[in-house]
Amino acid sequence: MNGHEDDYDVFLQSWEPSESLRHATLPQYLHDPLTRDRFFSDSIYSESVSRSEHTSGKKVMEDQEIVARGYDFFQRKHEKWAAEFRDYVLNKGVADKKLDAFVTGFSRLWIDGKARRQNSPEMLAIKASIRDLDLLCYPDSAGHFVKETINNCVQPLFTPQEMGAVFEANRGLIDALMPDYIDYLGDCGPTCLDELYVRRGVYMPSDDMQVRHELHYLSSFSLALGPVEQFAQTWTRKTRNIGSPAIFSAPMAAIQNRVVAFAPFIASMDLSQLELVIAPPVESTRLKNNGLHGKIREYSFE
Repeated sequence: MNGHEDDYDVFLQSWEPSESLRHATLPQYLHDPLTRDRFFSDSIYSESVSRSEHTSGKKVMEDQEIVARGYDFFQRKHEKWAAEFRDYVLNKGVADKKLDAFVTGFSRLWIDGKARRQNSPEMLAIKASIRDLDLLCYPDSAGHFVKETINNCVQPLFTPQEMGAVFEANRGLIDALMPDYIDYLGDCGPTCLDELYVRRGVYMPSDDMQVRHELHYLSSFSLALGPVEQFAQTWTRKTRNIGSPAIFSAPMAAIQNRVVAFAPFIASMDLSQLELVIAPPVESTRLKNNGLHGKIREYSFE
């Protein structure tokens, strides 16, 4: 060794990772196939983070994500998986009529605008079912982490035991079926369920969130990223100047016990967002502020 620094040593002393590299190496994006595709296709030309631009109307995956996310896998599995979900719930003693109302609620009403999604009698009955189950199982924390309240006069669709069967079906089928999806993605995606993340995009009135609270009793998370980025940039005239785009990311395991509906498990439910509908948390969830990336603030569950 002659003690002289070579060009590589000098380079490392002044090198700093680009914004796109910092974003791509966040834990929630490290194994994400779309983030990887974006990074390798854009990093040569730009150091900034690529984001889906906000568009009015329905939020769907762009062509690049349809391929990277393996959308065709879910299309092929949809009918079979929905049948397995149905059989699971029926075998737990839930009546056909109740299950039909549940499936119809998510395949037709959930995607039909905010008013019907949140306030229709059918969806309120599902929310009331969650309310009653949580009051029974988590009396000290039920409703503490959601701003919306469900009036006691709203009659539930399911008994607490039946609602518990729905949660159990989603939890068990995710464990049993989603490893096939991970195998399908191969080297381009996560290697296990612990590395598979879901996300929620929200235009937030504050950028200082420390503990997770949901606005509604049913919230939309997604395996997809592009629609989430668009939702994060969806503001109203009232919130435009007082809010900021945010994405909340969680490993599948962190929300798996609270999945009310997963689009591939619901017959005829739209798959364009690869959506999971989640009940509010019943325990405190700390949020980690991962910083501003591509003009959107990133949070992850601790």
